[in-house]
Amino acid sequence: MYDDIISLWDIATSIDPTVRSRKKDIPALLKKRVRAERYSRAHLFSRMAAGRVCLFNDFPVPIRNGTHQKISCLLQGIEISFPAPFLTEVQAGRSRRRYKVSVAELVNQWKRARAIISVTDLHFRGTRFYELVNTSYLSDFNILCNDRKFGAELMEQLEMMTLVISSKGNVTDNHTDDCDGSNHCFAGKKLWLAWDRMEGRARGFEDVDRDSVIDAAAFDMKDFLSMESSRWFTVGENETLFLPGSLTHKVITLEPYLGLGSFHVALPGYIRSLKRWILYDTLDIEPKKLIDKINDAVIRRIRRLQDSSHRTREHWGLREMRKSIALWKKSESMEIKDSLLRHPLFASFYKSAIKA
Repeated sequence: MYDDIISLWDIATSIDPTVRSRKKDIPALLKKRVRAERYSRAHLFSRMAAGRVCLFNDFPVPIRNGTHQKISCLLQGIEISFPAPFLTEVQAGRSRRRYKVSVAELVNQWKRARAIISVTDLHFRGTRFYELVNTSYLSDFNILCNDRKFGAELMEQLEMMTLVISSKGNVTDNHTDDCDGSNHCFAGKKLWLAWDRMEGRARGFEDVDRDSVIDAAAFDMKDFLSMESSRWFTVGENETLFLPGSLTHKVITLEPYLGLGSFHVALPGYIRSLKRWILYDTLDIEPKKLIDKINDAVIRRIRRLQDSSHRTREHWGLREMRKSIALWKKSESMEIKDSLLRHPLFASFYKSAIKA
């Protein structure tokens, strides 16, 4: 019964000793595990509204030329989409040294599997690869790339549809993204450990982007298992992850991985994102004043939906947005509620949302 977890954790521990667990931890690991489910839009939106991890095993991200020799087709598409002299930054080895290589050399290194490499920011919108993979279902609820006024800027600055390529043994250390995100796997497998950033910070966990980390971000497996918010899961072939932006995560590549990732802002989870951006720090949004434009785009979408059909409202998750607001009103402390409602951005969103 426990063999698969023991085997998985043995591999993970050989790569990153900080995730070492004991036999007596297996019941806790079982309790914390998130398993892939069948996709439905209603289920996705309900998880967004609740701020929960969502993992699907049949989310539609088809390759336009079919699935025959899928990996060869994808790798060829990557190579022809980024001709020389374009270079991409690679993270290499346990030391996480960074250097730039051509995309052809990146693909060659990944196929040879002689070194530990990782790329997470190879943007492919507007390339031939974008025509090869149908990402429409990952984007059709995303405010960042569907706003008439600010969509182009928000998509360029924040949505960042990127290729994710990594070798077995790569570790992406504790970090937290500003926006909610998605990750779709074409091949390989990764182990994800995720927890609420603020709960983790109270336990002494570090974030490589937000804390002064010297070598590796502080992480303790015993504390991880004891946190209320902590969850773990694997993302493997044809599986698609949707991750709330409130969750810090550590990611270990168990098998050579090829996939794609992006960030989104969606109505069902927006109140959680806006609260986080106002109360805590952001890396990409507040310094560039993008939060104002995101909020304007969200409010515009809500107003347009007021006169739309039931089907269109369901498509954008207006009902789940209302549920997320009701949950916020019920669970939030009076002090934080008063503070947020005095903030002009939150107040303008809240007023529009209540009217919807």
